[in-house]
Amino acid sequence: MRKRIRPIRLLDDLWDKSDRYRRLGLELPPGDEPRTRDLQEHHQLVDLVDLVEDGRAAEAAQLMRDHITHSLTATAISALEGREGARTV
Repeated sequence: MRKRIRPIRLLDDLWDKSDRYRRLGLELPPGDEPRTRDLQEHHQLVDLVDLVEDGRAAEAAQLMRDHITHSLTATAISALEGREGARTV
């Protein structure tokens, strides 16, 4: 019985964190521009395969790093960390 409690707690914690992330995602960022940019970047990421096949792996890696840095996920995580940091101050 004790072994079942740990996974249940883990799942509860994961659910709580994902729920906060989903709620925050509904609030941030306002407007369509960030979502449009994210979609365009996803289309560009298809080019990663071509870049790697052409021996341009460094360029492909930079494209991926830029996308991760500017993605909606990064924006939401940053905002969530800011909110949590404000609560502890």
